[in-house]
Amino acid sequence: MKRRLCAAALSAAVLVSVSACSDDDESPEAKASKSASAAATAACGDLDRLKKDTDSLTSLDPATTSKDEVKSSVDKVTDDLSSLAESSGDLNSAAGAAVKAAADAVKSVLESVGDSSTVQQTVDALKVPLETLSGTLSSARSGLKCP
Repeated sequence: MKRRLCAAALSAAVLVSVSACSDDDESPEAKASKSASAAATAACGDLDRLKKDTDSLTSLDPATTSKDEVKSSVDKVTDDLSSLAESSGDLNSAAGAAVKAAADAVKSVLESVGDSSTVQQTVDALKVPLETLSGTLSSARSGLKCP
């Protein structure tokens, strides 16, 4: 009886020590899934910021907006575009290409609008490209299933 008890205790001790030494690391697939999820979340955040700032810039009233306010809004959109460019690898190729094309159109207008342009000229020049970008961002958000 003592032998059986000792054997059972020894077996239990071996099982506990083996399970304590087992590998608790996640599988490569689980790590990749978490990484992809984090990257998609970052891209969604960048899309949200860019959409908000794009809509804000689009809604500026030239009659009541100063050049400094326009410049500040343009700078926000430019910064958002840079952030999105870093995380846009998380967009599927079609959505990523559409966002890039719309963003390039906005950048092109921003480069062509000089410091001597009036607020009205700047807002008018950016209206269509920003509306296009805004719609493209909404589609990209849907494609990523952003919350």
